[in-house]
Formats: sequence, C-alpha cells, structure tokens
Amino acid sequence: MVRRPLFGSILAVCLLAGVYFLLPNLQADILLLIQLGMAAFLAIALHELGHVIGGKLMGMNFGYFVVGPFYVEKGRKRIRVRENRSWGLFGGVALMLPAPGRTEERHRKDLAMMTISGPIMSLLLSLLTLAIWQLTTIDFFRTCSLFHAVILLATILPLPNGPFQTDGVACYHLFRKTKIGMYKIQTASLMGEMYGSKRPAHWSDSMYKTCRKKMEDAAELKDIFIEAMFVFYVEADKEGIKPAIERLFEQFEMKPNKQLSVYYGPFLEWRMLADVLNGSVNEKKLQQYAAGVSSLSEGTYSRMQAMLVCSKPKEAMIYTKDAFKAYKTLDGFGVLEREWTRMLANRIRKSAEQAVS
Repeated sequence: MVRRPLFGSILAVCLLAGVYFLLPNLQADILLLIQLGMAAFLAIALHELGHVIGGKLMGMNFGYFVVGPFYVEKGRKRIRVRENRSWGLFGGVALMLPAPGRTEERHRKDLAMMTISGPIMSLLLSLLTLAIWQLTTIDFFRTCSLFHAVILLATILPLPNGPFQTDGVACYHLFRKTKIGMYKIQTASLMGEMYGSKRPAHWSDSMYKTCRKKMEDAAELKDIFIEAMFVFYVEADKEGIKPAIERLFEQFEMKPNKQLSVYYGPFLEWRMLADVLNGSVNEKKLQQYAAGVSSLSEGTYSRMQAMLVCSKPKEAMIYTKDAFKAYKTLDGFGVLEREWTRMLANRIRKSAEQAVS
C-alpha cells in the first residue's frame, strides 16, 4: 500500500531522533534541521490560515484546510481534524466557498480578499518575527521570518505552478476583471453549489443549463473541468453513473496523462467504476486508466486502488474505507460518492463470498 504523509512524517521524526541519540557529533546539525522543519511548517500553515481568515471576514463558508499530515474540514456539526492521505496536498491548501445569494461583483471581492489574505499573512508574520528576533536575538525567529518571506515571494510572484496559479496572479485577474478572473468567479459559484446541502439532482437548473451549453462549445474537457463535473453529477444522480460517464466519453477524448491527471483522473476513475458496478471489468483498461488518476483526488484515487486489488478483498476493503472517509462529512456531490463507494464495497464482498463458496 502507498505510504501516506503521516507515516512519512513519523518516519522522518524517528530517523532524526535516532541520529540525534546515536551520533552525538551530529546533534547540532539535527537541531538545525528540526528548527528549519518547524519554521517551514509554521510558514505554510499560517499562510493557508490567512486564506481562511480572509474568506471568513468576507462571509465565505469554510471548506477545508490542509497542511502536512493534517486535514481540517467542516463536518456536519463541527470542525473535524483527520489525517491527510495525499502527498499532493502536503504543501498546504485551503478551500473557502462563496456564500449563496450574492452578486457576481460581491463574489469577485470575496475571492480577491480571500486570495490576497495568504500573502498578507506571510508579510505581516515575516515582519513580526523579524522584529521579535531583533528584540530577543533568538535565532528561531530569524529562521521563521526568512521562511515567511520565502512563502510570500513564492505565492505573490508569477512563478510556474503547474496547472494552478499563484495567489498574486489570481489576484491580478480578479482585480482587473479579466476573462480568467471572471471564470474564477463562475467556478467558485459552481463549487458553492456542489459543496452545498443539496444532492446533485436538486442543484440549480440554470447552472446546469449554463454548464451544459459551455460543454457543447468546448473542444477539450480541461477547459470546462468544473462545468463537466457539475453536469456529470447531476446526470449521474438522475440517470445513473454509467449513462452519465459514457455521454462524457463520447464527447471528449480522455486518455491517461500524468500531466493532465488533475483534470482527467476523476473521469477515468468514474469510467471504470461504472463498469465495475455494472459487473463488466476490463482488467487492461483498469490498469491503463489507473496510471492517469491523481492522488490529489483522495476519494477517487483510493477507490481506483480498491478496484485494482479486487482479487484481494481485505486490501480492497481498506481502500474503500479510505475513499469513504474522504467523502464522509460532505453533502452535495459527497452523497453520490458515498453511495458509489458503498456499492463498490458490497460488490467486493459478494465477489469474495462467491469465490469462497
């Protein structure tokens, strides 16, 4: 099984502790590494917390907050802390959802404030810890100031960041009301509906029609990723997962691609899940599609792993439990994902029982 961030973090701590006690001559170096690690963790965590605070000040709804091995999310009754199972989220991420019923202009202001709050937090903390270091001469605060400054520069400058944008670039588009900025606002509105209290079949009909129209005019799925997910969930809830995903695959060419796994991964997993749930498993395609599923999508990644090891029921059930945990507290699309995960677990159990009998 893939070792998760918590395991890696514990292993690193144990390794450092072992070197510290077994090799006394390296104790100074180990203490420096620990200091650097703590400063880096705090810099990332507080930067992401800045996004959360900025969003809350604007009345946005808390989605989740991830840093290192920790995953903080909004449960149905209270805030819940659980293990982060994805290395892709190890470097920190925060999701804030727009409040319903607001105008497009208000959504723009909310998103801009939420986005810029991370760099502002890093700037203020860099100056604060620098001042504390000058007053106390404690080297740890100087190290913290340096890491806060590094995070500030890394998130405010237009640096290469894969399929994602830095905070600075995102703010530029939001403030200037560019085409990219307006798309961000529309995407945020869709995500607010998707993470809301209603299951997909009851989502906004006007949003569905708008997304369906954009899909008809799009050449590639990655250009209308959120819209395609919105439409898929609505249609899958009303008609079933198999016809909904087949319709998408008829329109768009989706082949396993590591560079595009963030976009194609969920759809590849749903394609295979639809077949497995309907009793038709293509082992060759299963292996092929698995290579294109990103670990950033924790639930779909775990479910794909479960399908890969269906012949080993105990191991497969562990993966289905991991997938279920990823959607446990989510309403909206999470309702469907939990139902599909239960169906997969039941199919694995039945297959195991039939094999024994």
